[in-house]
Amino acid sequence: MRYKLACFDLDGTLLDTLAGLANALNAARRMNGLAPQTEEQIKGFIGNGVEKMIERSLSADPGTFDEALKEKLMNDRLSYYAANCKYRTKPYDGITEMLLKLKEAGMLLAVVTNKDEIPTHILIDHFFPGVFDYVAGSQPRMCRKPDPEVIMRCLTALDTEPEDCVYIGDSEVDVKTAENSGLDLISCDWGYRSRGFLKEHGAGTICSDPADIWRLLQ
Repeated sequence: MRYKLACFDLDGTLLDTLAGLANALNAARRMNGLAPQTEEQIKGFIGNGVEKMIERSLSADPGTFDEALKEKLMNDRLSYYAANCKYRTKPYDGITEMLLKLKEAGMLLAVVTNKDEIPTHILIDHFFPGVFDYVAGSQPRMCRKPDPEVIMRCLTALDTEPEDCVYIGDSEVDVKTAENSGLDLISCDWGYRSRGFLKEHGAGTICSDPADIWRLLQ
């Protein structure tokens, strides 16, 4: 295999979580007297963690918002999503097969995501039991992608150098994460950003099928 380690994003890369994320955000909005937003709107809010998603959601509303409302929405959404994160969530077609092939070929596999730590582990344990060697979600007061620190912790834990790792993700955040960390990148366009958008934001190698990842890594 071309690399020792394949490090993956989660939302929009391994799992289609859009319906669950939209469901939780809209539940929190309803709790706070706000109108629901469409899945298509919410898709554009995903990528930099829950705080940025809430800010983008509120910025799409008329008028301005205060920090107290943002904090309330964050807390309501977090508690609701932790209890309902599997709602209409599933691996993209071909993802599980691709991961198992990589694992059988001897590659180390990791997930580094800006998704909150608790639902990250719930979903990985449910959909990919025993597959990943390292899983890291977002925690309070810790750096998030595209900060390279989150990737460096993964590389250290798995005793891997940057040149022996490839990063795989679906967004502009993942493009910057790989760049900031000195990693090769494979982007995928089946998630929450289009091929054109990824190209505009610096993506080079872009896959449209998980089987392409297997072929590229051999």
